[in-house]
Amino acid sequence: MNMHIYAFGSICRGEIDLGSDIDLLACVDGSAKQIDHEKYSVYRYERIQALWTEGNPFAWHLHLESRLLFSPDGTDFLSDLGKPARYIGGDGDCAKFRKLFDRSYQELSQSSNSATFHLSCIFLAIRNFATCHSLSLGHPIFSRKSPLMVQPSLDIDPQSFSILTRARLLSTRGYGTNLSYEEIFTATKAVAIVPLWMEALRSTHSP
Repeated sequence: MNMHIYAFGSICRGEIDLGSDIDLLACVDGSAKQIDHEKYSVYRYERIQALWTEGNPFAWHLHLESRLLFSPDGTDFLSDLGKPARYIGGDGDCAKFRKLFDRSYQELSQSSNSATFHLSCIFLAIRNFATCHSLSLGHPIFSRKSPLMVQPSLDIDPQSFSILTRARLLSTRGYGTNLSYEEIFTATKAVAIVPLWMEALRSTHSP
């Protein structure tokens, strides 16, 4: 079976800390039953090529932030694909992540049950909103801090952003200390400005 293996994500950005994992991609031409799908994102070659043709955000992520770890013959499959097609899904993707924020914020405001999960979803929504927006402008930012790096940036204090990041790690990896009631209250209050920020951010977008 032919196979190329890549690292991508935070380790390739140098954006690592104690909560970071290592994102690994295996490009294969078969079922790849011997590969642990819990540790690798496994894609067939033709699916990766389709993502490139679609201008999919994941294709741009790999194009900009992946490093070849293994090649059976010295070739670099992703590099040989060249630049992905232009990303045209900004409006739809941003609308999707706005809905995720609205739904999560509403649930969080109504009850403290599953607060860590809802804050994790809020973090995902604002990070991916900022990333999709930046990609639609042709200047993609895949960093976990993308909401703080776009213009206008999300005007949120460092403590609250750190709480959101911790919530994401707790929810997805079970890593870190549990959030206190005070931290949940602080983060909930801080993200009330997100809808206005999202609207301001997309108002800078020229179709």
